[in-house]
Amino acid sequence: MTNKSNNDKPLPGDKLVAAMPKDQLRSLFYLFTGKPDSRIKVFESPVHLTRNDIIELNECVMRKLKTHNVEASITSLQIGYGGSHISEFGTWAEFETHHWQEPERIEEIVIKWDFLVNIQEYQAPQRHTLLFRVSTELKPGKIFQLLASGNSDEFDKVDMFAAPAFCRVDFINAQISKELVNVIDDWYKGRSCPVLIPEAYYWFKKRRRPITELLDQWFVVSWALMVAAWFYWAATHYYNLNVPMHIAGISLFLAFVSVRPMARIGNIFAGRVFQSLEELEGSRVVFEFTSGDKKRISELQQENKRKGTKFVLAAGWNIFLNIAAGIIYAYLFSQGHP
Repeated sequence: MTNKSNNDKPLPGDKLVAAMPKDQLRSLFYLFTGKPDSRIKVFESPVHLTRNDIIELNECVMRKLKTHNVEASITSLQIGYGGSHISEFGTWAEFETHHWQEPERIEEIVIKWDFLVNIQEYQAPQRHTLLFRVSTELKPGKIFQLLASGNSDEFDKVDMFAAPAFCRVDFINAQISKELVNVIDDWYKGRSCPVLIPEAYYWFKKRRRPITELLDQWFVVSWALMVAAWFYWAATHYYNLNVPMHIAGISLFLAFVSVRPMARIGNIFAGRVFQSLEELEGSRVVFEFTSGDKKRISELQQENKRKGTKFVLAAGWNIFLNIAAGIIYAYLFSQGHP
């Protein structure tokens, strides 16, 4: 017969939890609920990504993981194409050996690194997850999914999913999470920006509203000056500046009445300039993996050159009319001296 002391009795559940170290309790909680601490960083700047860029990113992350006591790791990828078609790569080797000759265009890439880290205060290796997502746009389906979840915390992530890219680390060890976020940040800063719109046209596109407003107001002012110069010229040549009141009244009335239709005409001309700049199509995220990606880039660059020429013609015609009005104004004013 074996005698058991009171000390050998199992502790009640609440006392067992209270006696457990907090770090171990948090580890068990993560193990059973899958809700670890998370660190998120959102990237707002435009980016142009190729297959080599993704390979470089994985190399950077793996080099960082080698500085820690990682027991096991696996890298998986998810590629989203146009038309809701998705390809999943369960291992990194599958991604590296994949051939990218398909005609579909990539719209989203999600990379996930799952790894177990031996941490001094834990007996068992602790799971950490690093996720990086980059996407051309926030799809409506994602918004509906967040709305349907009914979770306000999920809906708060709309801004995160609307950004060009973000990374998230689910961690037990905070230092590891900081280091991995810094790795992603440094890599992202070294990527090139998309070059779909010629640089000269892009400068005008970013300032399209003030440019069109300037051209619009310039046209009205040029017309007003030209009309004023014409009346001054007529007054000096026909009335020696002694214009009868009824003639002066009629002239002022006609001048004021003409401003409104000319303002509308100027607005139409400026609107064509604005529309030509608005039609220049760019993207905050450009992928260059598949044959479809490369075809899309070539098509956009050619189309933007055509639309850029349309902008030059529209703006040139507007400027020509304003300069012509200025020349006429100067001529009439110079000839208007008695």
